[in-house]
Amino acid sequence: MAVKGMSLICLLFIATSVISISRAQNPMAFRRKHLTLLDTIDHNRCTSEMRNKRIAMTRDGCKKLNTFIHAPEEVIDATCTMGRVHVIKGQEYKKSISKFRVTNCRLSGEYPNDCEYLAEKSAWKYIVISCDQNDRPVHFAGTLNW
Repeated sequence: MAVKGMSLICLLFIATSVISISRAQNPMAFRRKHLTLLDTIDHNRCTSEMRNKRIAMTRDGCKKLNTFIHAPEEVIDATCTMGRVHVIKGQEYKKSISKFRVTNCRLSGEYPNDCEYLAEKSAWKYIVISCDQNDRPVHFAGTLNW
């Protein structure tokens, strides 16, 4: 009975590790996918940014949504060291202590296979990210209004 219990615990640990690893990126991939120093991103810029940064295509086709954070790298990095702990479905993330201007680029429903994107209006929101052991952002989990 004890062996079955240990086996179940090991299996649960491995499954949790695989889920965590699959969500993780490296800091360079995070910056490429989510950081921008552009003041604004309109519809035309959304599509070009997604293509130029090579984040429009995924294994499953066009990426449905990508969020760009309008801020320098070091300001976003500070969320890893100074952010507040925020838990989503048992996973620990960091929530920024101040709001960032973010723009969502959403896949246009008109021709979804062409990877054309529409920019949603930029908004000021808190960001929620996960960080690596060196306190660098590696995964964008979402935004919050509060």
